[in-house]
Amino acid sequence: MSSNRKLLVLISIAGIISAADNWIASLLLPSIADTFETSVTSAAAVLSAYLLPYGLLQPVYGYCSDRYGRKKILVSLMFFLALFTLFCSLSKSLSALIIFRFFTGCAAAGVIAVSLGILGDEYSEQDRQKFVGIFLGSVFLGQGLSAGLGGWIVSSWSWRASFLIFCILSAASFISLFALDVKNEQTGKKDEISFMQSLKFILKDKSLLKVYLLAFCNGIVVLGAYSFVGAYLLKKLNTENSAAGVCLMLYGIACFFAGNANRFLKNFISPDKNLILGFLASFLALCFLGSYFVFAAFAGTFLLGLGYVLVQSVLASEALRPKFGKGLSSGIIGVAIFFCGGVGTAVGGEILRHFDYRVLFLSFAVFLAVLLVFYCADLAKARKIKL
Repeated sequence: MSSNRKLLVLISIAGIISAADNWIASLLLPSIADTFETSVTSAAAVLSAYLLPYGLLQPVYGYCSDRYGRKKILVSLMFFLALFTLFCSLSKSLSALIIFRFFTGCAAAGVIAVSLGILGDEYSEQDRQKFVGIFLGSVFLGQGLSAGLGGWIVSSWSWRASFLIFCILSAASFISLFALDVKNEQTGKKDEISFMQSLKFILKDKSLLKVYLLAFCNGIVVLGAYSFVGAYLLKKLNTENSAAGVCLMLYGIACFFAGNANRFLKNFISPDKNLILGFLASFLALCFLGSYFVFAAFAGTFLLGLGYVLVQSVLASEALRPKFGKGLSSGIIGVAIFFCGGVGTAVGGEILRHFDYRVLFLSFAVFLAVLLVFYCADLAKARKIKL
């Protein structure tokens, strides 16, 4: 195996484990509630305890990898991810489980940001979009497959077994990362500037601010919509649990397909056109989801994953342009990828309180259409100035 391929495989496995651990817990809530004799609503604090640090700490870890070295940070994070996931499986009370999930989220938070920073160091700007796309596609494939895996583990064993399996996977990834060979550690060229100096340097770049804004908006819309697909299939379209699980896995498969398709698309279309193609796929997906047909819902879910990774792979690779602060910049993109999904879920929940699923999906579609119009207008303006 070539060094480039080995590096991509090692960090992709770490990314898949950290992201899948996030999604699988939602499937465990009923079982956790039964064990501790409480309601599912109370058990849902397990999700919040994980997601809060997972969404917010990514820029911090990205900066730390700029300052102290990416391999050291990534190896340490996977160790603590394995340790606290083990503690989760051994929890004797709901309170203890919530505390351990909080620390698990703190450990998992930096894996994606640091991995993107490694890709920024290792690959040239010409190749970066391809490898970022493959990495993100693999991560979301892992999330999609974890939906089916988690349900099977719980039905066969217990929620404790699920956490124990993720502990073993995290430990295996921790050991494998010692074989990681990265430039950031080899050359000793690490950023010596403070967090605020690094942040100011990045935020001075107006083109980067546009990248972050697009990533935030895309995360809110696509991940916000995706979080309601399962409930939509079960409650509105009356599908079986197995069918809903297959549909959710289609999202992950589409993400993986889009990530790998980037290696070919970059040879034929520019990043701007790739971005527009991704937005159009997501817009069409939301329209399909709002049609109230089962087949359209499956097609829409697939297109949603396809569009999301086409867009985010371009934006994530663009975020790795800065000479200084690559890790911090990738951490900001990490917030867009994961934390903004929580914002979108909250917005979608408010829409559902007053309207139905059709209004939810079509509202997100309208927002995305407006975003696309502004992006195309800004692109046309930039090209006119160049001429």
